[in-house]
Amino acid sequence: MERGHGGLKVTAEMEDILKQPGYISIKMGSEKLRAMFQTQFGELDINKLSSFAFACMTGQIQDVKAAVSGGVAPDITGAETPFKIGFLSFTVLGAQRIRGASPNSLKHLDVINYLLQCGAPPDLPDISGHTALHHACTPPLGHFELARALLKGGANPNVQNRYGEVPLFFPFQGQDIPILDFLMEHNADLDIKDGNGDSPRGLCVVFGPQVTAAVRRWERKRSGEKALWEEKECEYCKKKGRGLKQCARCHTVRYCSSDCQRMHWKTHKPLCQPFSTSTTVTLKPTYGNFSSTISRADFTREALGLSSPKSKLPKNAPHTPMSFDQKSMIIKVQVPVDPFSPTATSMGLGGLLIYNKKKDFMCTVQRAGNTNEYDDIVRVVKSRGVGGVKAYFAAELRTRDELVVKISETLAEQPF
Repeated sequence: MERGHGGLKVTAEMEDILKQPGYISIKMGSEKLRAMFQTQFGELDINKLSSFAFACMTGQIQDVKAAVSGGVAPDITGAETPFKIGFLSFTVLGAQRIRGASPNSLKHLDVINYLLQCGAPPDLPDISGHTALHHACTPPLGHFELARALLKGGANPNVQNRYGEVPLFFPFQGQDIPILDFLMEHNADLDIKDGNGDSPRGLCVVFGPQVTAAVRRWERKRSGEKALWEEKECEYCKKKGRGLKQCARCHTVRYCSSDCQRMHWKTHKPLCQPFSTSTTVTLKPTYGNFSSTISRADFTREALGLSSPKSKLPKNAPHTPMSFDQKSMIIKVQVPVDPFSPTATSMGLGGLLIYNKKKDFMCTVQRAGNTNEYDDIVRVVKSRGVGGVKAYFAAELRTRDELVVKISETLAEQPF
């Protein structure tokens, strides 16, 4: 092999899958192809790259500039290795992987900006269809600064790889909300389907509450809508931060001061729905040991080999003690689901799972003994909740055995 191959090779089996037309689905061998690419990338030897690709990958901006200005750099619109990796992609891959190099290196952001300035194509795909932006968004090594530079440099947020995946799928997998937000800010399309027929809009709920809340927030922003409890801000002056106090009647808006609440009352009064028998249901909680509870999103990441360190509790982590003090809180209500279909409710199979963000309150509610109230809240979750399986509500724990849930209004999706 000549210098520049990087130790990579395309096997005959990889070629057979890649030569199929269209986007590669699971039935066409996508998962097998991913595994083979991953194995090959494990063989990448940066010392077998060209000197220019090496400089890009190690972030040596002065060497990159010297090669371009001296006329000895390869065509920066081209690619290297049998995988046909572009120089912007080499730079991103290096930023994600290389540590502890010389002081003159690791200037990957500078290299990205310089290459873009010199005309490097931001959307150049490798043989798997991945662009530099796909790589910059890929967990667990997603790189916000590089993704931002690429988007500002003209990268297409809706470019699809050979699997049909747009970059937005990748911050979903890693719960990388800053990258997700920046892609959405640059008009990422939620409805582009991959080779399996899945779209970001359809799959966001699978990747957990943080991803779902971010996507729903952008959906409302694009349509000009707003949901209750969407932003942590004063309803009147829009001041953000801690120390906000909720309206004592409806528990669905917040204020930074009594002055702001008084100034906003004329606007809020017609919308303020207090806790009453017509707006709430009263449930009798059942308490137990929930230490084995695992979110479906974390299970999905484990299955994909993309477990997020943010989602894992350290071993021997202290257990949050349950609190039965009278309190107002925002709760998540999750209805029983069919284990073989993450969006299909299973009436009668188990109880409602209810908890707050701190998880110092967690319970189940069985239908027996709560029949009418159980059915009422399930109807609301199915009609107005996330995927018909979970929804967020204002609630009051009045006693250990009395949980009052305001079901007349559902709140914006919360990141828990």
